[in-house]
Order: sequence, then structure tokens, then C-alpha cells
Amino acid sequence: MAIVVAGLLGLSIIAIGAALAGQRAAAQAHRALERTTRCDVLTGLPNRAWLEETLSHILDVGRESAAERIGAVILVELRHFEEVNDSYGHEVGDGLMIAVTGQLQRSITADEQLFRLGGPQFVIIDRGLTDTGPTQRRAAEFHEALATPFRIGTDILRIATEVGVAMIERHHEDPADVLHDAVVALQQANRKGPSSTVVFDRTMRAERSPASLDKRLREALERDEFWVLYLPVVALDNNELVGVEALLRWADPERGLVGPDQFLRHLDESGLIGPVGDRVFEQACRQNRAWQQSFPARELLTTINVSPRQLSHPDFLSRVLAIITDTGADPSRICLEITEGTEMRDIESAWSTLLGAEEAGIKLALDDFGTGYSSLSYLQRFSLDVLKIDRTFVSGIATSREDAAITQQLVAMAHALDIAPVAEGVDSAQQAQALHGMGCDYAQGYYFSPPQPVTAIEAMLATGVVRPAEQASSIDWGGGSPRESF
Repeated sequence: MAIVVAGLLGLSIIAIGAALAGQRAAAQAHRALERTTRCDVLTGLPNRAWLEETLSHILDVGRESAAERIGAVILVELRHFEEVNDSYGHEVGDGLMIAVTGQLQRSITADEQLFRLGGPQFVIIDRGLTDTGPTQRRAAEFHEALATPFRIGTDILRIATEVGVAMIERHHEDPADVLHDAVVALQQANRKGPSSTVVFDRTMRAERSPASLDKRLREALERDEFWVLYLPVVALDNNELVGVEALLRWADPERGLVGPDQFLRHLDESGLIGPVGDRVFEQACRQNRAWQQSFPARELLTTINVSPRQLSHPDFLSRVLAIITDTGADPSRICLEITEGTEMRDIESAWSTLLGAEEAGIKLALDDFGTGYSSLSYLQRFSLDVLKIDRTFVSGIATSREDAAITQQLVAMAHALDIAPVAEGVDSAQQAQALHGMGCDYAQGYYFSPPQPVTAIEAMLATGVVRPAEQASSIDWGGGSPRESF
């Protein structure tokens, strides 16, 4: 009897231990998941979501105090960072971003918090700064800290900075108000030039209003300041040019060529993403038709990004089909790309829209695969043609066993589901060779070519292949202005 009791007790202990281990594993998984949603993938810094939570808490506490100012937001932007990516490639750009992060982390005090807002922008929150004088002097220290040359591999890079400052005040209704003030101050600093700092004051209030920004973007649409560049997609077995991804840029007269990270969010929130998206779709379809006529032997697929807001619009599918009809584009050479990491507002409406597009012969692609939670649900719901493997995994494929294993499994899963895998962000020959060895069919990235205007794509179509060693490190406008290419 004692043996039986002891045996049962032993089994109970084992069961309890297994349950506790399961709980610990679940807790670890939850913490890892939470960190993924609240931290920037590249730098590991708290991201915009965490920043907004922090500002919200500061404002809640500040409303209970008598002080008018309760801290400062220092917004640091790396000047012309896109030129680093264009000239050296994303691998060097990522290395520089990581080096800048390390320098900023060494520069902040124990009372400050560092965040990555997105793109080449960082935010420092300092609750002890309540006067503009000391805040400007603190901003100057960050300029100085980042003025030191950075060694990235064999390259030595210098990068200039601009800073916009917003004092956190009790009258701010929410974190978005504080960040708007900082962004407007940064825009003023952009106009003044490198190493400039501007502190927001209420005379800038009209400029920072959403209506004012809407007006600027609407004017940009009317003046045809939104341009489309094309990022080549290459077959890894023979370097054949098989497709392009249409990428949006804003040719702002004040700031030059601006990447989408600087304006896309407001386009989406303001509803302007609809008409701008239609313009991009029309340009891309019309250009695909022109390439089809000029190079009938090349079956080039043009991929066009679509936001969840666009998908949720009840007229989206009818507009897409009308544009394809008007431009004469072959729907089988057009691909709608949805981003896996974004939240669809109405999954059923999106499903209906994408199903209708598929029935019309349009192809579907899933971008940034593996970076969000809904990966498998997307694969289950949508009949996809292309699966884009996120550059987060590709960047470490030649040096990290974990990244290589994950990428290998993603490629195998895509093949098993009869989906074409495309590796994003390929920046080196080693990455391209490793992907080819895994059986990945296609790739895109700066190793092959940066985003290009029409003339450069036509030069590639003339030969049918993309030779990485021959690609310019920066965009080649073909001797004319970008506008002439569209």
C-alpha cells in the first residue's frame, strides 16, 4: 500500500512539475510576445506604442499636479538617412542604426527614456526638463554625441542630426498632441539645416494642426508630387528580372524626396490614402502595360502595396477593376500586397475584397511574413500567390543559425502550400547564395538594386537580368528628372 501511495505521490509531483513548467513556458512566451509588440525589432528599443503609453501615463500624473510643464520630448532625426541605404545598402544602414542606438543609450541619463519612433527618428523623454534653456542645451549634447564618425564594417560614416523639442504640458490632451508638437518643431529644424534644434512654441500651433498637414498632402496630390519607384524582384537561380514592387515617395519641395515612413501614417489616418493609393495603382498598372507592349517576351509582375484602410473601403475592388480596365493592364501581371503585421479593421470585408480580386485574375502577396500574430490565419483565409519573407530573418541568414533555420522553414512552408517565396532585404552575395541553397525562388534587396525609376527598369528588361555588380549604389535617374520617368 505504501508503495502504491508513494507511486501516486510521485506521479502527482511529476504532474505538478509539468504543469508549473508549462505555466513558466507560457509566461515566457507571453513576455516574448509582449516584447515583440512593444519593442523595435532592429534596435530592441521601446517602440512608438510603448512611447505613447509612457506619454499617456506622464500626462495622467501631470494633470494632478500644479505644474504647467511636466517634462520634455526630444525628437532626434538622422539627416538624409535614406542616402546611406541608397549608397551603401540596408545592411550598412541597419549597422549604422544599431551604432546610433548604442551611442544614444550611452548618452542618456538615469532619468531619461529612449525610444525609436520609426525610420531615422528617436525620442528621448526627460521628466526633469521643464525649461526651454536647459532643454536646448541637452539637445545640443545629443547633436555632439552623434557627430562622432561611426565605423560600420570597412566604412566610416558621419551623419548629421536635427532635433525638434516639445515641452510636455498639462494642456496636452493625449500623446498624439505632444508628438505632433515635436514633429512640427523638427520640420522647422529641417529647414534650418544640420545640427539645428527648434523648441515648439504656440506660434507654430496653426502649422501643426491636422487640417494644415492635410492641406499640404492634398496640395502634393494636386501638384503630382507623389512619385513611384520600382524595386526589382529577381529569380535567384539565374538573376532574371521577374517583377517589381511599386514604392511610393513624396517629392516635397521643402524636404526633398521623402520616404513613406514620414507621411504614410497620416495619409492613412486622414483618409487620403484612398486617392493617393488610386494614383499609385493607376501609375503602376499603366506602366506595367507599357512594359508589356515594349517587352512582350518578359512576363513582369508588378506588386502594389495595399493598406487595411483601402481594403476595408466598400468601393476598393470596383476601383481596382476599373483602373485595370482603363489602363489595359493584364490582371495576371498585377499583384496586391497586404502587410501581415498590420491590423485589418474588417477581416470579413477584406476577405470578400481579396476573393473578388483573385477571381478577376489578380495575384495576392503577403508582406513581412512572420513578424505578427496573424500569419497562419492569413494563410488559412487567403489563397496567396506570393509570400514575402521579412528582412528581419534574411539579414542574419549567413551568420545566425536561428535566422537560417527560420528562413528555411518559411521557404519549405511556402513550397508546401504552392506559394512563391520572395526574400526581402537581400543586401549581400552571401545572403543570396544561402537563400538559393535553401531553395528560395526569388529575392529583392539592395544587393541586386535599390528602387529605380522607369528608365533603369527598362534597361534591365532589355537584357532580362539584373547583375548586382553593375548596379549603381544610388538611384540613377537616367539623365532626366524623376518626373520624366512616369
